Amino acid sequence: MANILKQALDFLKLRVDTYNGSLSPVVEISNIATLNDGDEFLDSTSPIILSVVNLEEDTTARSPKVYLPNPNRDSPAKKYNNPTQHFVTSLLFTAYNKVQTNDKYLDGISKLEHVIRCFQEQRVFMLNGTTKLILDLESLKISELNQLWSMLGNKYMPSVLYRMRMISIQHDEKDGAEIIEEFKIKLWENNSEDTTGLLEETEYITKQL
Repeated sequence: MANILKQALDFLKLRVDTYNGSLSPVVEISNIATLNDGDEFLDSTSPIILSVVNLEEDTTARSPKVYLPNPNRDSPAKKYNNPTQHFVTSLLFTAYNKVQTNDKYLDGISKLEHVIRCFQEQRVFMLNGTTKLILDLESLKISELNQLWSMLGNKYMPSVLYRMRMISIQHDEKDGAEIIEEFKIKLWENNSEDTTGLLEETEYITKQL
């Protein structure tokens, strides 16, 4: 999960940094909750901080299928497989400048507009050809903004919040994966207690992969 999320963040950073022919870095991936007025440890010329502020599973998009079809048609065994998980990640783009001047503040506002235009122009992306990223801009009320920044333990800074759907997680098939090892079928004519009424009995036994 962490690897795919990192790939997604790096992809979005590159997308914003290069949008509309931009020649200088725009986004720095960092935790805005650790930044306070006067902090000196963030040495970056990027005016926008990209932070993950929440991660949740999108259970409405979960696949109900938990068994994979067996390519061997001579056996009814199917390998058990957990359903794919889809995640919704809340991403906060914040205008942050270590040097607090009017020019820097206005530059941060301008770069926020740059971010909004970037994802307004295109909000659906494919990551590595297998994972779809969909970005939805969230409009927060004043009370919700207050709750968000209180949770982050920081003073409000100009920012925009996006909900990123979906990061699909599905582990590859591996040797030794559990499968149904035994499958028995018995067909009876009438009473199952009457052994003379047994029409057919078939047993399939499969090996672990």
